[in-house]
Amino acid sequence: MKRLALTALILALLGSFIYWWWLPTQVLKRHTSQILHTLTLEPGTGRSARQLGVYALNALLASSVQLDTPTLPGANGTFDRSEIESAFSWLCEQAKQSHFKLEKFHSVTIDGDQADVAFAIEALVELPGSRPVEGHYEVTFRWQLEHDTWHLTRSNWLAADR
Repeated sequence: MKRLALTALILALLGSFIYWWWLPTQVLKRHTSQILHTLTLEPGTGRSARQLGVYALNALLASSVQLDTPTLPGANGTFDRSEIESAFSWLCEQAKQSHFKLEKFHSVTIDGDQADVAFAIEALVELPGSRPVEGHYEVTFRWQLEHDTWHLTRSNWLAADR
């Protein structure tokens, strides 16, 4: 009888974990974290290892993505996925390092097939021959559900007052 109860408890816990893992809120948080992880380029990482991130990023982007950031005026606008891949590929080759550390999720708001994920990050991008760009940002990612998969359609960055 104890074995049966223990087995039932383990199955219930496993089922609860699987249910939680596939909740849209958790999927969106994982996708958001994956983008930040992909954008993080450690110093001394080889070119080919960095370029693999382009494929990871590709899977999470919609066919076009709107970027809004006050700190990089040239990066504002709506861009095709291929343009973003090209820009990230360039960053992979040029950057000494980049870090995008998730500090806190503020909210995940799902409205049908659209979702907004608001969070805070600490960011650093260091390119050769220029001062590092670093700071704290409040970011909102807008996601669109297409064919049972969430794709990033908008990224809005605001410098955080600290």
